[in-house]
Formats: sequence, C-alpha cells, structure tokens
Amino acid sequence: MDRRGIVLCIILFFSFSTPGCFSEPESFYYSVEDPEKNTNSVETSDVLFNLILDDDGGVDMDISDLVVTIERSGSHICSTSPSEGNCTLIQSGDDDSTWEIGETLNVTENGFNICSQHCIIAFSVEGPEGAKIVGPTILNST
Repeated sequence: MDRRGIVLCIILFFSFSTPGCFSEPESFYYSVEDPEKNTNSVETSDVLFNLILDDDGGVDMDISDLVVTIERSGSHICSTSPSEGNCTLIQSGDDDSTWEIGETLNVTENGFNICSQHCIIAFSVEGPEGAKIVGPTILNST
C-alpha cells in the first residue's frame, strides 16, 4: 500500500471511530402564546407574550444562551435579571439556569411601556451558537 492509501485508511479509521464529533447543532423549537386577554395596559410591567420550549426532538437550553429581542418603541434585549433591560424573561420551571422542555417563559415589560392595549410586536429568539430556533416572528398582542 502506498503512502496515500495509508493516510486515507487512517483518516477513515478516525472518522468512523469518533461518532458524535461531527454532529449537527442541536435544534430548539418554541411556541408563542398571547397573555390573557386585556392584560396589556399603560403600565410598565405587563406580560407581553409567553414562550414555551416545545419537545419536538429538542433539548433543554442553558438560559444564558437565550437572547430575546423585541422591536417596538426601539430595540429591547430581554434579560433574566429584573435589574437589567426594558423587558425581562420570567421562568416558571424548577431550574433557574435552564429553559426546560415544556417550560413557559413570560416576556414582560421591565419599567418601560413597550406595548399599550393593542399592538404588533416583532421579536427574535436566538439560542446557543449554531442552534436552530424555529418559530413565529410577529405577534398580535391584545
């Protein structure tokens, strides 16, 4: 066997003996719900919408990898800390460091009136580097 054949055999051996090293990035799927009817007001602590991490072959997500940005009355990056940002992500699950499958996140105003009464909110949801987040981008909040 010549030198190229040996190199090819070594490459094939290592590529078949390292399963999972060359896998696709994880996928995360979410759904969106409007809050209860007539909850938006001129106040600055309204629930704008809810995000639910769906179990469509996805996995739990580290909450620090989640970035929710709302485009209305400016651009607002929502924080998991109530002391930061114009909007906040409030968790309902057991683990504060993880967005768990089936867990609802309330996206709320945080001292800034983003939406009063009826409005259309454009938002984006991003996850870990290379993660695919699938879901709607416009919500009619009433």
